[in-house]
Amino acid sequence: MADVKRIERDLETLYRISAPCEEGCTRLSYTPAYRQAVDYLRGRMEEAGMQVREDGIGTLYGLLPGRNPDAPKIVTGSHLDTVRCAGAFDGPAGIVCSLEAARMLRESGEPLESGLEVVATIMEDGGRYPGTTGSRFMAGIYGEEDLTRLKDDDGLPLIEAMKAYGLSGSIEGVRRRPEEAKAVLELHMEQASKLESTHTDIGVVRTICGNAWFRVTVRGKASHPAIPHAERSDAGFASIRLLARIEEKIAKDYPGKITVNCGQMALHPGAVNAVPSRAIFTVDYRSFEKAYLDAMTLFLEAEAHRIETEYRVTVEVQFLKGTPPVDNSPNVIDAFERACDRLDYRHMPLNSGAGHDTMFLRQVWDAGLIFVPSYNEGVTHCPQEFTDYENLAKGADVLLETARILDREKR
Repeated sequence: MADVKRIERDLETLYRISAPCEEGCTRLSYTPAYRQAVDYLRGRMEEAGMQVREDGIGTLYGLLPGRNPDAPKIVTGSHLDTVRCAGAFDGPAGIVCSLEAARMLRESGEPLESGLEVVATIMEDGGRYPGTTGSRFMAGIYGEEDLTRLKDDDGLPLIEAMKAYGLSGSIEGVRRRPEEAKAVLELHMEQASKLESTHTDIGVVRTICGNAWFRVTVRGKASHPAIPHAERSDAGFASIRLLARIEEKIAKDYPGKITVNCGQMALHPGAVNAVPSRAIFTVDYRSFEKAYLDAMTLFLEAEAHRIETEYRVTVEVQFLKGTPPVDNSPNVIDAFERACDRLDYRHMPLNSGAGHDTMFLRQVWDAGLIFVPSYNEGVTHCPQEFTDYENLAKGADVLLETARILDREKR
């Protein structure tokens, strides 16, 4: 069974590897703190007898060889980067539990036919470059042209950040091939409270939600707030009305089917006593069914035209990115559930309202995702995120048992 103390030691150590920040841990991709965390994990992998390598974009791999070097591997892991002022568990918990599974496997003296490859992905959390960028390169969704297209908030192209970090800038060998692995497994915190509230050990994820992101720019005319509303071109109120109508549409026609979030909004000129001439805000749709994402995308575009007439403004809707919902592989779901049953751990089916690397690697290999309970009402991306280390030990046990089940199956 998993060693709780080893898991706790590794996660607490990684949590302390951070750039200076107000609270929590900030470990953005291609920074000195990120390099320090990679070096720490490399050391733990080597201690566990693993063959360690870093690919062209900075993804870290540790391979525990199996009996047959030609057999397709079983890959398991999660992301090492964080958002700003993060907690200790989102991402690193999946890596450390995968590492613990490899350590248990080695200590058992019963190697798999396949190699077990632990992966620490980069650029998943969106703290510097767009979320899930690393896994999109791994899956071949992104290529050479994206090295210059993708920029951080300071306008630095990805390829320049890679070179400053010490990489060559080449992505040869980054893309993974179907024949290289049988399956990829990921463990993550639930980021909700259903497992905790039902006293369930493991959530076996069926579907990972899709999303659609937009940046909306509303342009009007600056004026004095004493100007009557009917004579204004008020970008601020136009934006608020557009967002309110989106929320009302979902509540009326699609309750429980799709969610929306406005996480960023900026008004210009930003004075208390000036009618805004420009507003820029984001819209983030999430759903487990593509039809609802498509319907609300059309509604956003149509409603933007109506707002233009009503408020005497212009509205530009820019699509930023989108991903359809992804169903995890039935054989991996079945293996997870069989592993839980063998270990006598309570499990339940869940869906994931957040995106994960698994949804892109699913395009290359069979893939599956499990959740462990989140405490503190499921909060995440902050220092208050928490799960008990005993929960993580159970998750590591499930990863190893699942790998053994998949290892015995013919591809």
